[in-house]
Amino acid sequence: MGDELLAAIFGGIIGGILGCVGTMVSSYWGPRKFDEYKENKAEKQHNGPRKDLLKKLLEDDRFNWRHLSTLARVTGTDEEECRRLLIEIGARGSLSEGKEMWGLISRNPIVEQ
Repeated sequence: MGDELLAAIFGGIIGGILGCVGTMVSSYWGPRKFDEYKENKAEKQHNGPRKDLLKKLLEDDRFNWRHLSTLARVTGTDEEECRRLLIEIGARGSLSEGKEMWGLISRNPIVEQ
């Protein structure tokens, strides 16, 4: 009976430790993954159409550059948010002085002299 008692005690300890570890892992990773999922879904729903619209505006063959104020107005964002979206789609600002202009890097690469 001594071996059975010892086995029960060790089994209880090991089970308790594994239960605690499992609970800690699931209580941390579960909510974290769920939050990441919600953020990604919101990003796609909210900013996906705006990014598509910015790309269409900047890929228009009539214009290599667009004014930031125009891009922000068309996408319904403020200028700071619009700049963030432009960077994410692969656009850059113009090097010239004056009104802030943006274009796609693929169409307007920076040429070193």
